[in-house]
Amino acid sequence: MGKLVLVFPLVRYRNGPCSMVRPLGPDAAQTTDVLVDPQSDYRRNISLAWRTIERSSKVDIIRMPFVKVGSALDQLINNRRNLASEAGIAPFADLRDQTSWDAYAKIIGANSRQQLSRKRKRLSELGNFEFVEVDPVIDPTHAIELMEWMFAQKKIWSERVGKQGPWITSKDYRNFMDKWITDPNNIQRMRIYAILIDKAPIAMKLAAYGLSHMDLIIAAFHSDPQYAKYSPGFVLDEFWMKIVFEKRLNVDFGAGNEPYKLFWSRNVKNDLASYHIPRTLIGNTATRLWRLKRGTMAHLTERRKRQTELLKAA
Repeated sequence: MGKLVLVFPLVRYRNGPCSMVRPLGPDAAQTTDVLVDPQSDYRRNISLAWRTIERSSKVDIIRMPFVKVGSALDQLINNRRNLASEAGIAPFADLRDQTSWDAYAKIIGANSRQQLSRKRKRLSELGNFEFVEVDPVIDPTHAIELMEWMFAQKKIWSERVGKQGPWITSKDYRNFMDKWITDPNNIQRMRIYAILIDKAPIAMKLAAYGLSHMDLIIAAFHSDPQYAKYSPGFVLDEFWMKIVFEKRLNVDFGAGNEPYKLFWSRNVKNDLASYHIPRTLIGNTATRLWRLKRGTMAHLTERRKRQTELLKAA
């Protein structure tokens, strides 16, 4: 019997007339990578896996989101023709080499620290103010209650901004999340960090701990606009960042250029690329249309930005 040296689960699906394949996962902000035995021939095994995907997937388009630029997988993909790509970033906080929290706080800057202190103080004046850290394995009831609150706030937010995601209202997804975070056999240690005022949550973040770093999984904030001016997510970040710092771990914020990620990472980041790799005539046509759509959207965004600047200058 052979030895298992590589795992890369994929899922086939349809998008309009195109059959597609992508990595199995939530299709959100997680970077794409291949799990390979570090004692094996890493590059050779990834190359074999990629050739198998190309040969056996039998789809119109292979989609690889958020691949780290310069990685072995990225280099293999870039050997192909007619692909379309979209640039992105994955900020991370490099904390393992920091000597003390005070020294790290100086990097953040005095003005930002003062803002944090003011916002924390104003939040504390709204009622009984608490930071909480919940271990879902030890306290599954509280953890699931916080997750239910998170989904409720996500639903309100999605309706307000017009962004719809099937996972927000999916009972199957909720059940999966509840089982995943409360599983005592989970190889990752899950934690929920939250701010409570009078025992009611106003901000929470779900995190997963590995050997060398913490992954930020998902976050939610109270939909009542009265809390937004106090930046509860910003205040909460300082709380859990100190905990991670004491463990001497790095923080992976996932893909995206949200201001809080750039702030806490101090602009340290991995460059990413999301790829559409056509495999058929239909796939090639769809990829060209996707590229045209992205270019048009970028042009319109830049045009609106210039118009706004001209109006401000007038």
